[in-house]
Amino acid sequence: MISQDDLAALDGLQWLGSGHEASAVLGISQATVSRSSNRALQLFGLQLERENGEWQLIGDASFLQMERRVHQVARWMGHRPLRLEATYWSAPTLCAGLPPTWRLGRSNIVGVGRNLQLVRERIVDAWIAGLPDLPSPDDPDLAAITLSRMPVFFTCAPGHPLLQLERISLEDVAAFPSLGLPGGSYPLVEAALRRIGLWNDAVRMQRYRRERWEGRVETDLVVGYGTPLSLRVSGGQLCRLPLLLPIQSGDAVVVHRDALGHPSLEGLLAHLRGQLQQLAREHPEITLEPWPQPC
Repeated sequence: MISQDDLAALDGLQWLGSGHEASAVLGISQATVSRSSNRALQLFGLQLERENGEWQLIGDASFLQMERRVHQVARWMGHRPLRLEATYWSAPTLCAGLPPTWRLGRSNIVGVGRNLQLVRERIVDAWIAGLPDLPSPDDPDLAAITLSRMPVFFTCAPGHPLLQLERISLEDVAAFPSLGLPGGSYPLVEAALRRIGLWNDAVRMQRYRRERWEGRVETDLVVGYGTPLSLRVSGGQLCRLPLLLPIQSGDAVVVHRDALGHPSLEGLLAHLRGQLQQLAREHPEITLEPWPQPC
């Protein structure tokens, strides 16, 4: 049996990426994070190793996963704060004033793979994801509750040649380099954009950094992408082009199916929906889904 403190420290390292960040979010010292996580690793005969910038476990983690399930139940029962991860745009726009039962992470993980892993392994209890890259509706373990939908548009720097055109087509946009991420980061988005000749200027980025994403667009001829919420948070000097991408974005909450209907989850969903209702009044392009049903 492992203590809640020791497992929380190990979870915090994997979730937040460093002892410094785990200390800040969990409210314990870095030395305590180090000692407690090492005790947890020794107990289960495991090691941590950096892989693509993230801490991964080396060894048979089956007993650890059994403990994580028990400790997650304890969090849902109110013994410890529930853990929430989000996108870099949903954290500042939707997560202010969260119910006190929830604790927000750094909200800077790029790509769906790592976020899904954190939820699937019960390190994180819920993730506010961006559409369209969600778990499959027939995923036996995870459910996605869609809250909103919104368009995705192109962005560029002031003075970009595309701004001089009276009408802009996808062919015009494809004549310029367009932001992309390493293969598989957002599979559905990547596939849709590659079909029209986009997503071709790859940025290597495991954790979101504005200067590597929107900042690239501000200082170069690269074309980027935005939504009403991402532009609100990180738009800076970016200009919106009058052309939509052939995909929709939006917000969804991903959880384990065994959490569906829990009062703490319902409280989180109600809070997020209230935030989205306010934002939709300022940004009519945001449409709210009917009271969420999991898929």
